[in-house]
Amino acid sequence: MSIRMIINNKSICISVKHFVFILLSSFLFFACAKEVLVDDIGFQRHLVGGTGSYDDTKKTWKLDSLSIDGKAFALTTNQKKYTKTFNHDGTYSDSDGFNGNWEIATIDNLTHVTSGSTAGSKITTKYEISEVNAAQLNLKLLNTTSKYEYFFVVVN
Repeated sequence: MSIRMIINNKSICISVKHFVFILLSSFLFFACAKEVLVDDIGFQRHLVGGTGSYDDTKKTWKLDSLSIDGKAFALTTNQKKYTKTFNHDGTYSDSDGFNGNWEIATIDNLTHVTSGSTAGSKITTKYEISEVNAAQLNLKLLNTTSKYEYFFVVVN
């Protein structure tokens, strides 16, 4: 028994045995494709700075609100426009013109090193990620006397 197919206006005859073999081989090839699972730290990195795939190479976050010592703080006009862009390659920039590198070395801990205004100076800032998902990023500034918490929403 054979199957007749038309490909590019040419009639091709193929046996059922060959057809089943090709079908099963194709199924096995796609079913056994290796899928790489992302660990928790990698997953947080993807949420903060994108996955690095075609249209997801960076995430821009806009400051939505701020609390100081647990109390809501009214944002100024400029603060309402503040954005921070985290690139998948580990670099970042903000709307104030600062840039540098960022890293999530351990779960829920974001560190970024800002290139300072004077040549060669660097400022390291550490945050605790209190929440991150596809729509929001909440950061607590560490190592300060007052407790600052920044609430960002995704722009892109």
